[in-house]
Amino acid sequence: MTTFIKWLLIHVSLMLSLFCGQITSATAVEAGVNQPVILSIDIEGNRFVERDAVLAKLHTQVGQTLDRRKLSRDVRRLYKEGFFSDIRFVGTRTAQGIQLVCHVKEFPIIANVTIEGNEKHRTKDLKLWMKLKPGHLFNPMNRQYDSNRLLKGYLKDGYYQVHTEFIPTERKDGRIDLLVRVNEGNVTHINRIHIIGNKAFSDAKLRSELASQQSSMLASFGKRDVFDQKRFGTDGQMLQQFYMNNGYLDMKIESQQITIAEDNKTFSLTFSVHEGHSYTVSDINVQGDMVPDEQTMKDLIAFESGDTYSLAEMQSTIAAMTERIGDEGYAFATVTPLLKRNIDDHTVAITFDAEKGKEVYIERIEIIGNEKSNDTVVRRLITQDEGARYSGSQIKVSKEALGRTAFVDDLRVSLPKGSASDKVNMKVDITEKRTGSISGGIGFSQREKVIFTAKLAESNLFGKGYQASLNGTYGKVTQDINASFTNPYLFDSNISTTISGFKKQTDPLATISYQTDSIGGSLGFGAPITHNLSYGIAYRINSTNLTNAPANISLITAAQLGKQTIGELVQSLSWDSRDRLTAATMGHNESITFGFSGLGGQTKFWETSVSSQAYFSIDEEHKYIFNPSFSAAMARPYASSSIPLWRRYSLGGLGSMRGFDSSGISLRDPATGEALGADKQIRASANLFFPLPFMGDMPGIRGVFFADAGTVWGSLSTTVGATTLNISEPFSLSRVRYSAGFGIEWISPVGPVGLVWAFPIKTTTGDIERTFEFALGSSF
Repeated sequence: MTTFIKWLLIHVSLMLSLFCGQITSATAVEAGVNQPVILSIDIEGNRFVERDAVLAKLHTQVGQTLDRRKLSRDVRRLYKEGFFSDIRFVGTRTAQGIQLVCHVKEFPIIANVTIEGNEKHRTKDLKLWMKLKPGHLFNPMNRQYDSNRLLKGYLKDGYYQVHTEFIPTERKDGRIDLLVRVNEGNVTHINRIHIIGNKAFSDAKLRSELASQQSSMLASFGKRDVFDQKRFGTDGQMLQQFYMNNGYLDMKIESQQITIAEDNKTFSLTFSVHEGHSYTVSDINVQGDMVPDEQTMKDLIAFESGDTYSLAEMQSTIAAMTERIGDEGYAFATVTPLLKRNIDDHTVAITFDAEKGKEVYIERIEIIGNEKSNDTVVRRLITQDEGARYSGSQIKVSKEALGRTAFVDDLRVSLPKGSASDKVNMKVDITEKRTGSISGGIGFSQREKVIFTAKLAESNLFGKGYQASLNGTYGKVTQDINASFTNPYLFDSNISTTISGFKKQTDPLATISYQTDSIGGSLGFGAPITHNLSYGIAYRINSTNLTNAPANISLITAAQLGKQTIGELVQSLSWDSRDRLTAATMGHNESITFGFSGLGGQTKFWETSVSSQAYFSIDEEHKYIFNPSFSAAMARPYASSSIPLWRRYSLGGLGSMRGFDSSGISLRDPATGEALGADKQIRASANLFFPLPFMGDMPGIRGVFFADAGTVWGSLSTTVGATTLNISEPFSLSRVRYSAGFGIEWISPVGPVGLVWAFPIKTTTGDIERTFEFALGSSF
């Protein structure tokens, strides 16, 4: 019985399978009849987009059965390409199948783009931002992108009322002329900055710590009163850092809010702060890896017990400790400050936990990016040696030395792993500057009138770091030509050598009645004593001829007419920590020089001078630079000789006392009024450099406010026949001249160009003033 039942079930299941299979097959056949096969696909309406390009985007193909869902996806896919404003498929059914036609309407091609209404940004700059260009499609995607891009560019400069309009005009050939009309509106300034919750510091003090500033005359110079989203983002951090530098460890920014007026013309910024209490340092300890030793580490701490806690001093201490541990070969040392606060008495105990990591050695130094400069030129500036133990300070010094060269624009130093766990490679990736230049120009100055200049210079000759230059100037008063060659590393040593020569002729001025014609040259050597301190020695010789003097000149001038030769040995000691040699933003430069003439030639005198100048960045972006300077000099004759007139001291003009003419401050002959010069001088000045409004990021151009002070004094005498002339002027504070003003400086390819408006504040009898001066080749 059981066997029979099994037999019956098997046959029933077979019959059901066959029956179901027949139904399925019939359904499939019927479906094949109802869905036509695609016989062909044509494209109509396209003028600029190739037919094959459209077909390549379709998933629907000839020979397939028609699938309306697939066609719908193809339409969406073609729309995404951004070529067409309208797409539709039309089919013609035949007995054999269906013929499809894809009708498209293209977005127009742009023939020309015109922009009007823009004043803040140049048309050329706006076009660089835009995707809508001649030959491109005028479609909603590009139009929306350009609208947003233009808006973003204007918002960066504080224009929150800007509106753009795109107006197409169709041509006969189907292309369009596009007019972009820009309504810039006005700059949206910061009208008010509110501080909420502050008790320890006044609103004015806290506002001064912010990058954003309320509208004022001073704030407008740096556009700090123009709202900037990035600047606003850092304001909270700057506010918190100020509090942390004054001991407020619990300080928090509870909120930062921006409110714009209904007319979009002004902003109000609000900062809500929780101050907490100011903490005093109660105890200081060092723990962990004591490398090199505990006392050395403690000596690096920038504060003491009893001082108010300061985040800046904490950060400088951590940096100093990390660098010092790195000097012992530990490249990956970390120093972690552990703070234990006492809330009751508002004190904090600080423990510096040092972890030295593994001692590593520099296996190999790899230089990349130096397409022109030889490897040896770069390597000789790197004080870290291959195979030697890692030194953090040596790598820091190497980076500074490379950054100050004339051929390095940017550099990065990384320490990838070496062949062993205790070895790393030092990878120095540099970006080179263009070091060669050929330039010429025509300029104008009040002293020279029309000036013709030409200059040929190379600061990395043959890729070996040699510096060579040849330049000439031809003006109404001065005609000169100079040539020089410097090898910074003579015989691959740290000794530099410079050879130079010149020929110069100066015609009479309003303050000088004679003509000078000079020719000379020099040979000098320099050697570093430390990273910043260097010594120099040079021998200079020149021959100068004084001619074309009128008959009524001073007796002192008459006594020096003719040719005089000076051979002198000059020594100098200088300290230079500037971040760069031109337009420095930080550091200082001091020098002491002593020259002794008489080693050749008939003129015998000695001369000494001291000078000092410093650079302080007022803002984080190094755009506002305060530059005080001081200089003093003295010269004395010996062996019954005299100091040549052209080597005596007078003040006036750019690089000297602004507001006075060249040699406008000098010892003068009482009878003729001629500038004869003094044998002592002192001068001081203060410059505040700032970016010029409306100049954008144009390189090399900046403005300056300045104040100058200085004077000359001393004595000179001569005897001609039976006549003796003595002129003496003692030092007196009442004879110190002062001036102030403002100017514009451009570091051009042919040298500095300066425009100065200076106003003498204190003058004395005989001084010659000059309120405005334009000069080429003179720096502030």
